Amino acid sequence: MKKLIATASFILDNNANKLNKKGKYPIKLSIYYGEGKKRYGTKTSATEEEWKKLNSSKLRDKDLKQTKEKLEALLNRANKIIAELDPFSIVSFEERFYDLVPITHEKHKTSLAYWFEKHISNLKANDQIGSAISYRTTLNSINKFRSNLAVHDISPNLLNAYESYLLKSNKSITTVGIYMRQLRAVINLAIENKSLSADQYPFKKYTIPAGRNIKKALSPTDIKKLINYKTDDFRKQKAIDFWLFSYLCNGINFTDIAHLKTDNVSPNFIHYIRQKTKRTKKKDLSPIKVALSPLLSEIIERQKNTDQQNPFLFPILEPGLNAVTIKHRCQRFIKWVNKHMNEIRQELSIESSLNTYAARHSFSTMLKRKGVSTSYIKEALGHSSEATTEHYLDSFSDEVKTEYANLLTDF
Repeated sequence: MKKLIATASFILDNNANKLNKKGKYPIKLSIYYGEGKKRYGTKTSATEEEWKKLNSSKLRDKDLKQTKEKLEALLNRANKIIAELDPFSIVSFEERFYDLVPITHEKHKTSLAYWFEKHISNLKANDQIGSAISYRTTLNSINKFRSNLAVHDISPNLLNAYESYLLKSNKSITTVGIYMRQLRAVINLAIENKSLSADQYPFKKYTIPAGRNIKKALSPTDIKKLINYKTDDFRKQKAIDFWLFSYLCNGINFTDIAHLKTDNVSPNFIHYIRQKTKRTKKKDLSPIKVALSPLLSEIIERQKNTDQQNPFLFPILEPGLNAVTIKHRCQRFIKWVNKHMNEIRQELSIESSLNTYAARHSFSTMLKRKGVSTSYIKEALGHSSEATTEHYLDSFSDEVKTEYANLLTDF
């Protein structure tokens, strides 16, 4: 990953509310990193006039000289830590910076934000950029609800209050569930590191709400329309090629499509390991194997990478990209396909969404309609258990029930 550049400097926090009894403002250490910044107390303060003198080259006041020496020592310490951190992360900086001041450090470790930042840093180090962004969104939401929470503040009552706040803010049950599961993971991290007693675990008496999937699978008639679709517009052709590639390739998600390499394709099969599985499992990385149908071969031939130096099957990624750039490339790729698939949807008068996720759902639904076993669908989707697959397929049960009900009067 590209090295994150960080800088350290001091500011006078001359907010009127910060004025102390001596008529002075706190001097804070500011760390700027990428698009973020954090400020830390220095246990020093100054008037605006003293602040100007501290930054002057002609400082004569003995007390101010001592203050300046103290601040310079802190700045040197911060810069030394920044220089040694490669890559830089704010959590790693805080761990090393506050280890030199144990009392402050221990107090800092009770902060909920500290454990969120620590987990986010670990996700980034593992190139799990999407998850890191998701946890950042959850932390921002919690801070809007109630700022400066400590881990021991998280109680069943607070969780219920936070859930009500989210629902009143028009967040869906699914979103509430995501935020709560991520908060639970961070609380578990704090307990594992003995910053919170297991007796204070708040999720024993609080149930995380579970949303139900919206039906996203297409009907057989609509899928047939897409397979037979013809166009002279190269953009629409490219979009529908990748949508059908996902549908025909075991519902492969578009991030995995972007990561496919030429050596993932053999004369008769495509085989790959899900990017998600690579990050979450260290053992038993079973590849997904897909029979190479004639239509899949046609799509590969049309859309394959023409750059002989690029090992990726399709011209979406190239070697040497950092994790953040890869994430952005994949997001743009998905957004581009969704845009043009929506144009095709209108052209073909298809009511259901034709986004990239619908391709994966349509693959599994079609197999279920054909009577294929859940165990096979589980293997094809790359799920770790049949329970996951059953939950994944559950949103299609109403449609299946309707089909079966119609059979009763179909003579």
